[in-house]
Amino acid sequence: MASSVSPRFAFAALGIICAGLAAQHLAFEGKGISTLLEFVLIFGLTGTVFYTAYELPRWDISPSGEWRAIKICVGTALSFTALAFAVWLVWLLEHHAFEFSFLISFAASLGTAVGSRAGLYAVKADEQLTEAQELTTLLSINDRVLRHNIRNELSVALGYLDGIEDETENKAELAERVQIVRDHLTDLVETSNRTRRMVSIWKTDTRQEFDLVSVIEDQVGRLTTEAPEVSIRTELPDRCFVRAHPALPLAFEEALQNAVEHNPAGVEITVRVQQQDDDTTSVVITDTGRGIPPSERETLQNAEETPLEHTEGLGLWMIHWIVTRSGGTVEFADNDPQGTVVRIRLPTQRNSREQDDTESGVFRGLP
Repeated sequence: MASSVSPRFAFAALGIICAGLAAQHLAFEGKGISTLLEFVLIFGLTGTVFYTAYELPRWDISPSGEWRAIKICVGTALSFTALAFAVWLVWLLEHHAFEFSFLISFAASLGTAVGSRAGLYAVKADEQLTEAQELTTLLSINDRVLRHNIRNELSVALGYLDGIEDETENKAELAERVQIVRDHLTDLVETSNRTRRMVSIWKTDTRQEFDLVSVIEDQVGRLTTEAPEVSIRTELPDRCFVRAHPALPLAFEEALQNAVEHNPAGVEITVRVQQQDDDTTSVVITDTGRGIPPSERETLQNAEETPLEHTEGLGLWMIHWIVTRSGGTVEFADNDPQGTVVRIRLPTQRNSREQDDTESGVFRGLP
């Protein structure tokens, strides 16, 4: 629903309903200055709802947050209406019944007006809190990973440089030491680039359409070309469109590479794609390797870094951020009898269409 109808139209529709309540009260409750004043009061509340629909883009809230605000608005309106009906019923039982039409119309309009504003404030505050928590986690990850790798890689490089200074005769050993230093410094540069890429992923809040089958086939093909000894079995439909973060291909690249690089030779990898009944698409990647240590899996599930729970690699965190920024979920579990299961759920794109910014499915972020 959120992908085909603008939330602004939903707020406008609520405003129209409130205006209709005001109009019916004026039309059917007789003439007189009191009825006119009641109409003006209800219609004035309707203006607040229309103003909310008008200024909604200025709030800088995510589409899912806008729909949450609408649900809050509807819930508040229904609560106010139910309360008004209860009050009217009490008055009726005590033979002091008030105008039912005005009481219900006023309560519904007041609830909608209050809910339209309160919902936006509540959602905005919640999203800002979530963003601050995510940023704190991201900074903590980068700080710990960079400090860990800088210390280790530079310690190794400096140790071999000391050996190079003492080596004057054996050119073969000298060349070997130089190559080791180069490899460790290259790893350090790669770590730095990956942390920059992860920050870029977190900053990017746009989504685009992907043919998930094409993305997975490309990543599987690239991996098997680079490592012909790797065997990956796939169970894919003909086509499956999702709407996700522009870096989605990188998430599957990381998942498949982790399954290969961190497991012994001969590991069996399977990738399954299945559309679910709740408008999501499930991707399950299983391997028969050593599995993810429980401490790292718990860290990822809690989406936080602590001194006792430290994920040295960035690959799993990369998957986590890309999927969550896509509006999806990712779970890491044990495979039976051994290995790892990665379950990724993404929002399904029902009405596929060609888009200029999705022609290759490549994330145009930092290198």
